[in-house]
Amino acid sequence: AAIFLSGEESIGSAGEFGEVSIDGEALPTWEGNASVVEADSAFGVVAPQVTGEDFDGSTVSINHDGTPKAVVFLAHWCSHCRAEVPRVQAWLDSTGGVPGVEVMSVTTAASSGQPNWPPSSWLAGENWTPPNIRDDSDRTLLNAYGGTSFPYWVFLNGDGSVAYRLSGETDFQTLQTIMQTLGATG
Repeated sequence: AAIFLSGEESIGSAGEFGEVSIDGEALPTWEGNASVVEADSAFGVVAPQVTGEDFDGSTVSINHDGTPKAVVFLAHWCSHCRAEVPRVQAWLDSTGGVPGVEVMSVTTAASSGQPNWPPSSWLAGENWTPPNIRDDSDRTLLNAYGGTSFPYWVFLNGDGSVAYRLSGETDFQTLQTIMQTLGATG
């Protein structure tokens, strides 16, 4: 199941949004429901490298540095995101994740008129440990990665190429299986 975006309203305080920069071409828009990697038009495409800030103002980047990455795009108001974040954090706490794969997040589509505001408090309350980038109010990072629903995962090989994308709630076993297939090429 997935929640699809509706409307373009992005109301919030400046602290919940960030300034972002993108280097590279945007990924094709996620068409959803791809059950195999070959069905995704982004398979093998190099994702853009991005730089932004976390909630304390520290710089966070998604670079093609030889380390595979699992990037999740989260909306604070998304019930599926609110269910998945504690499960993923519990998995990371108990296992450490998949060795050699960096889990990262992007908070996006923030709206003070929606539940669970603000996203910074939500993730802090969940003791979320992956590095997080605050998307801007135009959803620039979400759009650059082809996102259309939440939670939205983009799995990158070490060279920055897309290995897999999925959206909607998923379980940690699926995440672990996908992450174990990522190549550490640089």
